[in-house]
Amino acid sequence: MSERAADQSAQKSASLLERLNLHERSWKFYAAASIPPIVAASLALWYYSSSRDGDAAPAKDDKKKSKRKAKKTKKGTKAADESAAASSSAAAAAAAASSPADKPAGVSTASVGDDDDESPENMSNAQIATLDKASQKKLAQSLKSRGNKFFQAKRYPKAIELYTQALRFDKDPVFYSNRAACYAADNDHDQVIADCTSALELEPRYIKALMRRAQANESTERYRDSLYDFTTACILEDFNNTLAATSAERVLKKLAEAEAHERIEKRDPRLPSKSFISGYLNSFRSCGDEAVAADGEQLSEADALYNEALSFIALQEYAKGIASVDKAIAVIAAAGTVDGVQRADDIYSLSGMFGFLKSSLDLSATHLDKALEINPKHVRSLLRKANLYTEKRDLDMVSQLLDLACETEPENAEAFFQKGQVDFLKQDFVEAAKNYERAAGLDPDFVYPRIQLGVVQFKLGKMQDALATFKEAMERFPTRSDLYNYYGEVLAEQGGPDDAIAAFEKAVELDNANPLPYVNQAIAVFQSSGNADKALTLIQDALKVDSECELAVAALSQIYLQLGMFEESLSMLRRAVDLAKSEEEMVSAITFRETTAAQYRFMKEHPELLNKMMGAMQ
Repeated sequence: MSERAADQSAQKSASLLERLNLHERSWKFYAAASIPPIVAASLALWYYSSSRDGDAAPAKDDKKKSKRKAKKTKKGTKAADESAAASSSAAAAAAAASSPADKPAGVSTASVGDDDDESPENMSNAQIATLDKASQKKLAQSLKSRGNKFFQAKRYPKAIELYTQALRFDKDPVFYSNRAACYAADNDHDQVIADCTSALELEPRYIKALMRRAQANESTERYRDSLYDFTTACILEDFNNTLAATSAERVLKKLAEAEAHERIEKRDPRLPSKSFISGYLNSFRSCGDEAVAADGEQLSEADALYNEALSFIALQEYAKGIASVDKAIAVIAAAGTVDGVQRADDIYSLSGMFGFLKSSLDLSATHLDKALEINPKHVRSLLRKANLYTEKRDLDMVSQLLDLACETEPENAEAFFQKGQVDFLKQDFVEAAKNYERAAGLDPDFVYPRIQLGVVQFKLGKMQDALATFKEAMERFPTRSDLYNYYGEVLAEQGGPDDAIAAFEKAVELDNANPLPYVNQAIAVFQSSGNADKALTLIQDALKVDSECELAVAALSQIYLQLGMFEESLSMLRRAVDLAKSEEEMVSAITFRETTAAQYRFMKEHPELLNKMMGAMQ
């Protein structure tokens, strides 16, 4: 059976996507491959812890200090002048003692804190070139130290000037990073990025520069670059920083939500894959009852179009089915009345269902409400409206609608089945089992309550009961492919890959147009034997059956990732974004695409650290 929608999340005792750590699909997406986790190489969220440069703590401006000292010592006496002179001489001697022995003539480092002609910042490039490297570094450090003082005093322009001068003497990455900190304080994010980039060109593993650039990229909405810097810093810091993970989540959220919102706004509503729709429809006994003409009468045009839509749905030609239902509604609208239309409630209800599947929730609600206006006791519309509110995460409203459906038709198996699904979503497995049993008792030919009952028994740790439930169901429904598929999932979860694979093979034998057993079998094979060629062949077979099968695309991206085929994996992740049915689902798909891309970029730019990164992913 295909990915099952809406209330069938219960059926996936552990979804393939969870096991592959790809991403959480919408609640409508159900297809489980109960295989222990494949390493999710792309999707750890790591990041960094940042702090200020660890340079010497800035002090007050030397020039101001000397002026204050001069005011305090100026007493107009010869003794005071001599004392001041002696003090000055001592300072000069100390400075001279710490200066390079071979400094050029005419250059003094004794007054490095003053803005006089002998200060290092006043040296020409030609003079700097005559200094040896040790002297250049010493003078650069003195300028940096003075820059630190001005930074602490929040005199950023002066600090920038001094760090810039320091760089004339020594292209030290710390100087670039410190200057970037000044620009950051002034919210000059472009300059922050430029200086941090210069620092990283000199020292690619410079954490503070990475962090500053990441923050600046985030501030300028360059989220992809920000994510890369956060990822790189996290890997370099051994994935241990909690603040880093928080930063990662923040940036990913911004990036994914912005792109998803823009995409959803621009694209036309679209149907999900055929296998997805088929899975959703199988949670109901039928899409609706055909209109039947009374003896000697003809069906209304709207009813005839409705019957035509049901025929197309049976053939899985869903787009044609939608077109027929839209025509039926247009006919009713043109007439201005539903008089004479036998299945007006079903027509609007069916349109509401397709709107729901296309994530056109407003249109869906409008047409479902119209169906209930025509027939307040139309249980199928109550159930579909419950699905709509499940999508909106309003489980209280869902429960109200399902209770009303059960009150309206106390013997309706679908209503109790859907109640069981909501119980499962709430993880109330005991109550879910009761509702599945009630649904199975009301309609012995409805297979899904039995499948769900087996799954929930497994969830409750009643493995023998679960296996017995599946065995009884298979005796009653020996040709149901979906039954064997979900039975295989339970077997795989139990830890029996050989039996699970056999069940998946049986499911394919019974229905080779169902993509799910191919995918589940591929994952079981890959996990149990590492046979990548067979696994890839099976998933390609699934995609031949349904080229838009979301689960197949997701699984393929992760297997490619495990095989180190990063370009191919990213291609599939981009495809997963295109196939996302809702904005929420698209946010998840983009999140995983971007984390994978960031890590792949790191691997290309830091090949020497590949083993470290892959080791942390295991």
